[in-house]
Amino acid sequence: MAHRILITGATGTVGGATLRALKADAEAGKVELLGAARSSEGADKLRDAGFAPVSFDFDDVSTLRPALKGVDSVFLLTGYSVDMLVQAKRLLDAAKAEGVRHIVHLGAFAAPDTPHAHFAWHQLIERATEAMGFDWTHLHPNFFMDTVWNGFARRPDRLVHFIGDRRASFVSSDDMAAVAAEALRNPQAHKGKSYPLAVEAVTFNELAAVLSEVTGRQVTYMPRPAAELFPVMQRQGAEANYAKSLAEGIAAIESGEFAEAGATFDNVETLIGRKPIDWRDFATTRLGELPAAG
Repeated sequence: MAHRILITGATGTVGGATLRALKADAEAGKVELLGAARSSEGADKLRDAGFAPVSFDFDDVSTLRPALKGVDSVFLLTGYSVDMLVQAKRLLDAAKAEGVRHIVHLGAFAAPDTPHAHFAWHQLIERATEAMGFDWTHLHPNFFMDTVWNGFARRPDRLVHFIGDRRASFVSSDDMAAVAAEALRNPQAHKGKSYPLAVEAVTFNELAAVLSEVTGRQVTYMPRPAAELFPVMQRQGAEANYAKSLAEGIAAIESGEFAEAGATFDNVETLIGRKPIDWRDFATTRLGELPAAG
């Protein structure tokens, strides 16, 4: 029987990219690939893209064990709120009951003794996964290229951020997905491993220069004080506990207290056998998403 893999967050950015990264394996019969869908609309979206959906809702416990039946490996992605703790526990309990062997968790990049809550929540999920006896692989991405790009694409003359002139390291969703896919298809090779994912470190002024060159537009970095981030996130509807923690972490980067924020690693290339995507590559392939220059 083919190795059965369930991707949570399958209709999102990283989960969707992971499905695409494993599609050839599924078509070749090497794996059986399932995408978690909370709604009929999500299930239709997955079917239209050529994937098999399964009903799954972190907040509806009755959906969890049926979705996990016969599954060998799970890609665990949770939402950006304190609810990730109880959501992950529900999944882990159901996975244990159904005999799932391997959990690949998308966490976050931080020191093991981080004082910031949203990083600590991810670490608690990982400690629980280990304590429950699963084979595990932990992925720890730093800044997401996609998140910064999505803001830039709405106003492609500027970059706005809250870390001043500090250097930050980035990784794309496609590289995260490629590493996740490798761990999911080859669990024995990656069990018990933690992988920090950060391939390029830049300041936002340096990034603005790259985007200016690639897009042919004048892109300006417009820094804002980290103290302004929490109210911005509140206005955008972010969950309060998560927003407070993220704002505290960004303030620590701005002040230079979060020294590892600019760290980079060469493991992506080692793990997936190709050059990782840097900012120039990323922007070049996404130019079609930008509105026409006025």
